[in-house]
Amino acid sequence: MTTPPILLLHGWGGSFASSFEAHGWTAAPAAANRTFIRMDLPGHADPDAPLDPAAYADLAASVAARLPPEPVDIVGYSLGAKIALALAIASPDKVRRLALFGIGDNLFAPEPAADVIVEALERGVTADTPALAKGLVEDSRASGSNPLALAAVLRRRPNPVVDATALADLASRTMLINSSDDRVAQPDERLRIAMPGLTYVQLNGPGHVALPGDADVRRLSTEFLRVDAPHSGDVPDRK
Repeated sequence: MTTPPILLLHGWGGSFASSFEAHGWTAAPAAANRTFIRMDLPGHADPDAPLDPAAYADLAASVAARLPPEPVDIVGYSLGAKIALALAIASPDKVRRLALFGIGDNLFAPEPAADVIVEALERGVTADTPALAKGLVEDSRASGSNPLALAAVLRRRPNPVVDATALADLASRTMLINSSDDRVAQPDERLRIAMPGLTYVQLNGPGHVALPGDADVRRLSTEFLRVDAPHSGDVPDRK
């Protein structure tokens, strides 16, 4: 069987280097001898990224245009998971397996904290900035992104938009790993119901920002993407 490359799609505010490379994803034992596609989402890890929200009107199409011709496996975190699902729906022959984390029922609605995060990016974090928004903004600094470009990404026309009915026929075998303490991705029941063939794992802790650095998230994701890995359906929650 041909070994597909692995595309690592980080979340909002991250980068390939800060979200994945720094946390050992490219050196994970289960991913040995795999080729990784190094990609930063539009508006990220680029000091000269556009500041106009219109530049980010179709994130999934922007990513798709940079993919190789052969099929890929995708690890998607948060915003990267949304884009991964949109890619798998649009081009089912191009995506073999998906390992997703940090995404739940927020897939189907605008992020409720976006306005607060935009204010913190444009005006600075204050004592009144909610803890979740503060954590996301502070974590984004490691990516080397322009804060105003990150604000523009949040101000974009809502996209990608994923229809729950399309997920029922998703051809890509998919694992979803979420944390019970993730205030961004929880609840996730609607997403789980929409994907009947899903392999689901729930962890106790960590919070949303800490997910890329969690050893269990990394191990479970890369093991699921092994070329010879079985598809086992739902597995018991990991407490």
